[in-house]
Amino acid sequence: MSKLITLFVFSLFTIYSLLFTIANHTYAQMPGIEVTSTYNVTDEAAIDGDLLIIQEGGFVRADLSYDHRLFGVLQSKPLLFYRDIDSGGKPIIRAGITQVNVTTLNGPIKYGDYITSSSITGKGQKATESGYVLGVALGSFDGTDAEEIDGPRGKVTLGQIPVAVKIEFAEITSPRFLGRLFSFFATSLLENVADPQKLGNIVRLIVAGLIVILSFTFGFLTFSRSIVKSIEAIGRNPLAKNTIQFAMILNIILLLVIALIGIVTSIILVKL
Repeated sequence: MSKLITLFVFSLFTIYSLLFTIANHTYAQMPGIEVTSTYNVTDEAAIDGDLLIIQEGGFVRADLSYDHRLFGVLQSKPLLFYRDIDSGGKPIIRAGITQVNVTTLNGPIKYGDYITSSSITGKGQKATESGYVLGVALGSFDGTDAEEIDGPRGKVTLGQIPVAVKIEFAEITSPRFLGRLFSFFATSLLENVADPQKLGNIVRLIVAGLIVILSFTFGFLTFSRSIVKSIEAIGRNPLAKNTIQFAMILNIILLLVIALIGIVTSIILVKL
């Protein structure tokens, strides 16, 4: 009797282990485990596994690191989809497990790493700082024997790994706002050095910001000094009070005009 019970328990354990192994393998190989809908993907060059963002008019591939507009992953054959794919839309995975196109742009990817968008259009990368992420890697990718593509700073490798999709803001590095802001600025600047148009936009924004800062600084310093000198002049010569006050008001108006010119110039630079 005891032998039968032992054999029964051993059989149950063997069947459970086999089913667990098959389930894990199936999860890793399935294109997408989600009941999803079809969406208007306007980017004709997007392929299965690409990261998509939402914008006016439809969905296109992401091309910015830690993009806050992340919407999901294009997958033409998910497990289930809500609407008929023949309606013209394409399924986008927004939750569950799916295969994602990733690169080694931000280093090798390990199991459990956060995955986010990158400056390589449609492809993901390992997230190493706080920002918006696609989800968590359920596989590793170190680029061994993988396809090479051009990155913003040289060659990188391209592959696919399963990702548990959950789009959210992840605190990976220090939560301090200023540190994150400067880190994001530095990353964006380095990534866009290879793209003259994007680098030109960044330089234009920097120049516009400097013009505004300088115009306000000049106005503040000049105004503070003129006020002090005007008060001293009135104290020394009370009979010239009206003339001094008129000169002070005229000075203030000129300073406001200079500040306004700085703001208008900055706006023109930004909109060029």
